[in-house]
Amino acid sequence: MKDEENIYQYFERIDTIVNVVRGLGQNVLDDEIVDKVLRTLPMVYNPKASTLEEQEDIDKLTLDELYGILIAYELRIGREKHCKEETTFKVLKKTEDQK
Repeated sequence: MKDEENIYQYFERIDTIVNVVRGLGQNVLDDEIVDKVLRTLPMVYNPKASTLEEQEDIDKLTLDELYGILIAYELRIGREKHCKEETTFKVLKKTEDQK
């Protein structure tokens, strides 16, 4: 996954590659793709990838389910980052009474 890509863009690229490979007659299973996607995610996704890899039924996880999980995680990361940025720039003013 490239640094400037989001999950949607990355999965679009993955879908294109998988469709080309399948079009050439190669049988690629979803669990193989899920495994490769989890290994190629940037470090920011490591907590989520580790959690998913520790699940007993990771072999049953489809590419669509992984996409939904990672989109939700990306939104959560983005929301937390946005909140931290907002609080960083808040300035507390002391009134004359508080000095």
